[in-house]
Amino acid sequence: FLDNMPGLSGMVKDDQLDQMEERVSKWRFIIQSMTKDEKADPDLFNSSRIKRVARGSGWSEHDVKELIKNYKNSKNMMKASKGRQMQGNLRRMGFG
Repeated sequence: FLDNMPGLSGMVKDDQLDQMEERVSKWRFIIQSMTKDEKADPDLFNSSRIKRVARGSGWSEHDVKELIKNYKNSKNMMKASKGRQMQGNLRRMGFG
């Protein structure tokens, strides 16, 4: 699946690709075990919700926490990237 993505073909080693595909597969099961509210707002997670999702997905609590952590990190990076992009746009328009 990832090998067919533009820009990734040939850039990622086979063992890295296998690890990425395994992680995506694992995360799919974890996400399917979440409620709609949990998917929309990961801040809702507490220890009992993490345990329930782990049991429902067949993966460990550590795996659930890892997914939540990665999601939050990605979200923060996207916000930061968007902020830098906005600053650049404002500068180009003469506002900075």
